[in-house]
Amino acid sequence: MIKVNKPINLSQLDKEYNSQGLNGILDDDGNYIAVGLTPNNKGDESELKSIIEKHIAVEENWEYSTARKNIIEKLGLTQEEAKLLFS
Repeated sequence: MIKVNKPINLSQLDKEYNSQGLNGILDDDGNYIAVGLTPNNKGDESELKSIIEKHIAVEENWEYSTARKNIIEKLGLTQEEAKLLFS
C-alpha cells in the first residue's frame, strides 16, 4: 500500500493506471489514506506511485456535458482550470 495525502478518486486513478483494479484504505471522513494494487493487478507499485503523484481527482458528480466540454476546449482550458471556474 502507498500512503497518500491528497484527494484520490479511486475509479479515475485505476483508469489512469492500468484498469486492472486498485483498492484503498479510507479514514473516518471517507478520504483515502492509502492505495494499493488488487491481487489480480499485474502492475508495479513504483509505477502506481508515479501515477498517484500526477493524479488530480475529479469528483464523480462533476462531469462535462458535450457542449460545455467543446467550449472549454475552444478556450484552450485544461480540465483542472475549468473545474476552478465552476467550483
